[in-house]
Amino acid sequence: MSATSRFRLDPAPPGLALVQDLVNTRPVAPYGVRDLLGTVADAQRFTSEAVRAWQEHSGAGGGPGRITSVDVVGLRRLRHDVERALHGEGPPHVGTTARLEVRAGGVVGVQPSGRGARWVAGAVWAEVMLAQHDGRWERLKVCRNPVCPCAFYDRSRNNSRVWHDVRTCGNVANLRASRARRRAAAG
Repeated sequence: MSATSRFRLDPAPPGLALVQDLVNTRPVAPYGVRDLLGTVADAQRFTSEAVRAWQEHSGAGGGPGRITSVDVVGLRRLRHDVERALHGEGPPHVGTTARLEVRAGGVVGVQPSGRGARWVAGAVWAEVMLAQHDGRWERLKVCRNPVCPCAFYDRSRNNSRVWHDVRTCGNVANLRASRARRRAAAG
C-alpha cells in the first residue's frame, strides 16, 4: 500500500508519484492515518516500497540503504521542503546530489547518490525538476482544507481542483462558506 493509496487517491504519473507519496506520508488525524515517517521502522518501510516503485519507472540503481534516526529527520525535512515548493514557497533546504547517466539505447536517466535521506532527496528533487519542465508540476497539489495535507494529482481538464476529494474536504469548506454568507446576509 502506498502513502497515497491510504487516502483512496489515484497516484500521479510515474516518477512524480514518488513526490506525491512523500507528501502523503504526513499524519492526518481526521482520517485516522499515522505518520509514515514517525519511526525508523516506518521510514524504512516507506522508503523501501516507494523507492522500489520509482526504480521500476526510472531505471535507477542502488538505493538509500538502511534508514537511521538521522535519516528520519532528513526525510521529514525533505517532506516539508517539498510541501513548501508545492505552495510556491522557497528556497527549500536542499542538500542532495544526483548525476545524469546515459543508459542502454541512449536513454538518459537520473541516478541519486549518497545514502539514506540524501539518496531519496536526489530522486525526489530530480522528479520535481522533470515535472516542472514538462508541465506536470502544476498539477500536483496539496488539498486546500487546512486539516488535510493530502497531495493529489489534478487530472481535470482546466487544472482547477483545490480539494483532494470534493465530497469530504470540499463539502466541509463549501458548507462553512455558505453558512458564513447566510450569516452575513442576515446581518
